[in-house]
Amino acid sequence: MTLMTPSTRPTCLRKVLVSLALFMLVLPLVGCDDLMKETHWADESEQPMQAGKADSGFLASQVAPSELNDGFDSELCAYDRQDPFEPRARFSKGPWTGECLDTKKRRPVYVLSAPDEKSSNLELANVFHDGGYWYADIPTDAVVEAYFQLEYFPAAVPAGHTQIRFEFKEPVVLVGHSTWNVGEEFETYNLVISAEAVPRVGDSYDLVKGMQDHYGLAYRVTTLAARYESMIVEQGHHVEQWRLQMTEQERADLLVFYAYESEALGLRETYHTLFRNCTNELIRNLDGVVHYTVGEQIKKFLTKGTEFYPNLIRAALIARGLLPLDQSTDWYALEDDPSYPGSE
Repeated sequence: MTLMTPSTRPTCLRKVLVSLALFMLVLPLVGCDDLMKETHWADESEQPMQAGKADSGFLASQVAPSELNDGFDSELCAYDRQDPFEPRARFSKGPWTGECLDTKKRRPVYVLSAPDEKSSNLELANVFHDGGYWYADIPTDAVVEAYFQLEYFPAAVPAGHTQIRFEFKEPVVLVGHSTWNVGEEFETYNLVISAEAVPRVGDSYDLVKGMQDHYGLAYRVTTLAARYESMIVEQGHHVEQWRLQMTEQERADLLVFYAYESEALGLRETYHTLFRNCTNELIRNLDGVVHYTVGEQIKKFLTKGTEFYPNLIRAALIARGLLPLDQSTDWYALEDDPSYPGSE
């Protein structure tokens, strides 16, 4: 299968007008990021877990990442000066042009090698786990399931964040490249891809500012353990997950396509609350690799308006044939998932 190449996608005028007309009605539904709840570098750090299919166990370091990375170098825009994959990124447009992006926990991945005729493995740098960054050797032909996840934010009006979880039958091997974990190894059976807003250093997330070039956009790859710690343990959020109806090849292609998109975008593009958020960025990646029938193409066009909103995205996934029509919305809650030891 030939993958689509990464590209910048123009927003059509009709989409803009329709979306803006609906904006005041639906804006409270668009969450995507909970930056306001973040307090420290180690919010998503791994805790000791039962070894098993999910992860090989907690790999404690001699020096906590927070002790090495509290100091921020504003001249280099770097938390970790020794890390060769520290983005050292600045805003290239918008009100914060020239100011540093906060890449402490949000970096795009870098592709070291891609699957070819000799190997099905995808090798990445900047995979987030245990409060730092790691190289990852990913066997793309070992993905057994892909789940679309919706994290609910407690609020008077529903809001949320979306991401995709990949479950593997063979381990993904991680090797640390942050200052505190260089050379350390870890194995996991679950990775998560997530498009997220990246603020300037010291800033927090705001829905309205999200339409004014106030945030960068990063295509992250993390371990599920890191996201579980943040979503379930630290914040007590409910996370629904729905098994996507994709072929083995489509699941493998999605990982590779997303990784190249992440590298191509880097931190040069800006997040937008409606047009480039956590949900429609994932949909763009799915559409880049999944083969749809003519009927599914028509239905996905008719449900275009739901692609903006995390809490309404099931309609777009069903239209594409990626979810069955009769599947319960909380059928696979992550916090109750027996396949993942972190939930025990």
